Amino acid sequence: MNDLRRDIMPAFYAHHRFGGKVARKMDGELKQIIREHYTQYAIGLQGPDILFYYRPYTVNKVIRIGTGMHAASAYPFFTKALDTVKKYGRHSPEYAYLLGFICHFILDSECHPFVGEWIVKSGVQHLEIEEEFEKKLLRLDQEHPLAFATARLIPTDDTTAMAICPFYDGLTPQIIKRALLDMRIVKGLFTAPGPIKNRLINAAMHLSGRHATWKGLMNQPNDNPKCVKSNEELLRLFYHSIQPAVDMIRSFDDSLQNGTELNKRFDRNFE
Repeated sequence: MNDLRRDIMPAFYAHHRFGGKVARKMDGELKQIIREHYTQYAIGLQGPDILFYYRPYTVNKVIRIGTGMHAASAYPFFTKALDTVKKYGRHSPEYAYLLGFICHFILDSECHPFVGEWIVKSGVQHLEIEEEFEKKLLRLDQEHPLAFATARLIPTDDTTAMAICPFYDGLTPQIIKRALLDMRIVKGLFTAPGPIKNRLINAAMHLSGRHATWKGLMNQPNDNPKCVKSNEELLRLFYHSIQPAVDMIRSFDDSLQNGTELNKRFDRNFE
């Protein structure tokens, strides 16, 4: 695989859980749109991270698009998205995907500044900080932190690939579908409920010389005590971000329907 530093994110469950809580707070037509096309909404919760999984064993333009989006202001993306949704309609899989994408953007942009600070303060890598938080959330939901099958939450159907495609210039439904398939494969590979597979993967990481950087790709059986405080703060930020996500979905919908200026909160990056 290429340098995974922050490309392949372990925070799938955090975004999945967050989007569920946001959806429950929505009402009216927006809630109906999410219900009608929940599969597309749910994968939208992963934002541009799905692009990091496209043929992850090599550097390619799809991964670069995802990396570039994370570092850049999201305002141009959401400005273009207004036209895309107008084309396909409010009650479309495309709009449901975008509503999930808004959730991803809000949670990332609220949490990542703290993650950056904690990396400097603790010396723990980005991937591991997020992996430790994933385990905390899974335990809160009474799920097994090592056995939870994230891969089963990833859709690979044509309808979903076609709904995602219009938001990314230069990408085809076939590329999107390949990214989703690769995402499912990678998530399945790094789910290791048993000690044998867990030890084998960790050994392979050690042999590659990347264990310190990559170990956060897989939920580890031993918790890192340096992440106790980061888990507490990330949980606070998680719940603090729910209402802003609801508000920004409503704000975007107002811009879509009434032509009001896009909210300046979108003029931030994901980091």
